[in-house]
Amino acid sequence: MKPVTLDIESYLFESENGTFRAIPFYELSIDEWVIYQNEQPKYLIDFNLRESSFIKQIKESMTQGLDLEEIIYKYGVYLGLEWTTKHDIKSQEVENSQQTEKVKLEIIESFGDVANELIFIATDDYKKSNLIDEKELFEQYMVEDENGYYGLESVLVDRQENIKNLIDFIFQTNFELSKIQESENISIFNLTSLIGQNIDLKTLEEKYQDWISLSDRNNSMDEYGSLLGLIGYLERNADKKQLILRIENKILCPTMHKSNGGESAKTEIKSTQKTKSWLNRLWS
Repeated sequence: MKPVTLDIESYLFESENGTFRAIPFYELSIDEWVIYQNEQPKYLIDFNLRESSFIKQIKESMTQGLDLEEIIYKYGVYLGLEWTTKHDIKSQEVENSQQTEKVKLEIIESFGDVANELIFIATDDYKKSNLIDEKELFEQYMVEDENGYYGLESVLVDRQENIKNLIDFIFQTNFELSKIQESENISIFNLTSLIGQNIDLKTLEEKYQDWISLSDRNNSMDEYGSLLGLIGYLERNADKKQLILRIENKILCPTMHKSNGGESAKTEIKSTQKTKSWLNRLWS
C-alpha cells in the first residue's frame, strides 16, 4: 500500500446534537473516491492509477453491472469490515466554516494488501508440497475426524500488521514470525513453539474488546466466532507435534471472482457452521 497525505477542507455542520466538524472531500475529482472503514476515511481509490491491479479488479466488476459502492461494500463483507464510499454527513453545512486539514490515507495497490488468509495446520508430520498447493492442502487436511472437525482452521485478516497482531493476541506473546517456505503469494511459518500457549475461551471473552481496539476490525458475531473457532481448534489439537501457519495474500476477492473462491471459501463456511448455534445463544 502507498501512503498519501491530502490537503483537504473540513467544514462545520449543524445537527440537533450541536455543531461538529467533518470532511466531505469536496476537492476530490470524479476519478477519486474514499473508502470509509467504521465511518472513518481509510483508503483512497484513484482510477487514474490504471496499472493498479486493484483498480483493474474494480473496473472488471463494474463492466459486469455493479456500481462502485456495491463493489466496495462486498469487499468489506468478505474482509469482515464495514466499508463504504459514502460519508455519513447528513447535517446542514455552516457557511464560511472551512479550514484546511491534512488527511492521511492509503492507496490500495493490490487486493492482497488488505486480504490475508491464515490457515492453521496442527499435525504430527507434513510434506511441504501439501502446504503450498491448495488442492493437496485440502485433500490432506479437509477431512473430518470422528467428531466432525477438520484438520485445519482458517482466519481472514486485512492488513499485514494484523497478522502479527492476531498471533500475539491469541498466544499473548511477542512472537517473531520466521518463514520456512514461500511461493509467490503464499508463505509458510512454523508456530510449533507456541503449542499449548493460546488463550482460553474465558480469556477471549475478557480481552475481546482489546482485539477490536488493536486490529480496528468490526465488532461482530462473525469476528468473535472466527477467534472462537481458532481457539477451539488449537485446544483440540494441543497434543500435535507441529503447528504450521500458511498465509496467502488473496489477490482476487472470492465474492467477486467465483473462480477463485474455491476451497478457501468452503473452509470458512464449514468452520463457521460449527460455532454458529453457540454464538447465536451468546449474542442473543
